[in-house]
Amino acid sequence: MNRQDILVVVAVVVVVGGIGVGSGLAFGGSGLGGFDNPLADAEKPPALLHFESAGAQCTDDFVANSSTSVVADTNTKITYSQNVSLPGPSYAIGGPTFERMNESTYVLNVPIEETEKAPRTCSGVARYNGTMRIPAGEDPWQLIIKHDGERVTMLYGNSNRSAFGGSAGVGQSVSGSENTSNSTTRRE
Repeated sequence: MNRQDILVVVAVVVVVGGIGVGSGLAFGGSGLGGFDNPLADAEKPPALLHFESAGAQCTDDFVANSSTSVVADTNTKITYSQNVSLPGPSYAIGGPTFERMNESTYVLNVPIEETEKAPRTCSGVARYNGTMRIPAGEDPWQLIIKHDGERVTMLYGNSNRSAFGGSAGVGQSVSGSENTSNSTTRRE
């Protein structure tokens, strides 16, 4: 092989290698030069994706047991569940609201409403489960959970994304005097 053949081989390796690196980076989101990968999920605006509540149950031993799951990719999905002590026999969990307060703070407000249904024999305990979507980014985020406008919990975390996927870390601050049992899950 002469010197000219070696230069041609090196040029081909550099061009093919550069294309391979660009293509590899593009699979996780934005690739080189700001081109988006059509195979990756697009970043979407904040939203309440799912919310459900179970009917009230009578119990003598209430625990405000809550759980949190966070999955980060192009968007961060936060699933939060909690038991709620209802104030009286004709109360139930109502329809929630989810809103963005500023660049990094979100609020889930879960109303506790009086219903027209026949009252139970006890005040009751109900459990709800909600999944919210927020854009992933470099900045930390906060999710404030309110019951009837009163703050009961604040989740906070970081959701970072890169060309090769995402990661999330989450913590929790609990307000109030109710007996609580919390579990937090981190998923990458």
